[in-house]
Amino acid sequence: MLAKLIAFDLDGTLIDSAPDLVEAVNFALTQLDKPTHSQDTIQQWIGNGADVLVKRALLNNWHVGEIPEDFDVAFELFKKYYAEHDWVHSRLYEGVLETLQTLKNDGFKLACVTNKTARFTNPLMQTTGLAPYFDFVTSGDTFSEMKPNPLPLLETAKLINVAPENAWMIGDSINDISAGKNAGFKTIAVSYGYAGQHSMADLNADYTVDAISKIVDLIKK
Repeated sequence: MLAKLIAFDLDGTLIDSAPDLVEAVNFALTQLDKPTHSQDTIQQWIGNGADVLVKRALLNNWHVGEIPEDFDVAFELFKKYYAEHDWVHSRLYEGVLETLQTLKNDGFKLACVTNKTARFTNPLMQTTGLAPYFDFVTSGDTFSEMKPNPLPLLETAKLINVAPENAWMIGDSINDISAGKNAGFKTIAVSYGYAGQHSMADLNADYTVDAISKIVDLIKK
C-alpha cells in the first residue's frame, strides 16, 4: 500500500479536550440545577458531537433514546460557555506537532476529520497551532453525515484526490475506526484517548499505538 493521505480525529487523538468539555457540560447542568458529573463519566460520552454529549449528561446515560427535558436550554448554555473556554485546561498530546511536521515533510497529505462542529473546530485549530499542518479539515457539520458513517472520509479523500486504499485513519474511538474501515482506509487506534465504553479490542483497528509518534514508522513501512 502506498500511503498518501493520513486523516486524524481531533478530540482524544490530537488534543486532550475533555477538561474544558467537562467544565462546559457541568456549567450548563449547574445553571439548570441538574446534577453534575465527574470528568471520568463525561469523558466516556465524548465522540458523537456536542448535542449528544449534552443529552447524555442530562440523561446520565450513554444511550440517548429521547430528547431530554431542558435540552435546548442546556445546549445553548453549553455552546456559549465552551466557545469562550475551549482552551483553558485542554492541551495537545505529547509529540503531536512533531509527528505532523515529520509526516508533512515526508510529503503526506494530512486531514483532520472530527465530529466537532465547525463553530468549535476552526477556532481550536488556530489556537492550538494545528491549522498549518492540515490540507483539509472536516467538521461534524461539513457533510450530511458524520463518523462512524464513512462519508466524511470518502469525501475528504475525493477532495484531496487520493484513493481510499492509499489512506489511513487515526483515532481513539469506535466511531473513528469504524468510519475508517467502512471507507476502505487502513486504521490506527491510539490507546490514550476517549474510547468510552469500548476496549481497544472492540475497536478492532489494524494497529494500536500508545503514543502518536509511533504512527510514523507504521505508516512508512
